[in-house]
Amino acid sequence: MRTACAGAFGARDRLTADLSHVDDDGGVARLEKAFLLVTAAEEISKTMRAARLHDWKEAVKKGIITQAHGEKLAAAHEAVAKVIEVDDFAAEALSPIYRKAADVHQFFQELGEQRAAS
Repeated sequence: MRTACAGAFGARDRLTADLSHVDDDGGVARLEKAFLLVTAAEEISKTMRAARLHDWKEAVKKGIITQAHGEKLAAAHEAVAKVIEVDDFAAEALSPIYRKAADVHQFFQELGEQRAAS
């Protein structure tokens, strides 16, 4: 498994040599987990592409891959989704220009008070 992806591991190791690796579920740990799962499922992905299939469950039904391979692929996809997952905020929480008129007035009033106090 590792020999098929040796180039990817080498590149990753060169790019992340000075980064600390943590065991929590933070960004770097999630990225590392996704990288390992994706590279481990690389041959399965190639088999799926060669069969022109995107759904691993369909590939299992057709006998293209095994159930275990499908679950491995699903775990890789789930890990990638966690890496790219972002928080979603309402526009008004991000900028005063999206707030209601009364809220905008209060925002600028508070801003003026802060500037006057400093």
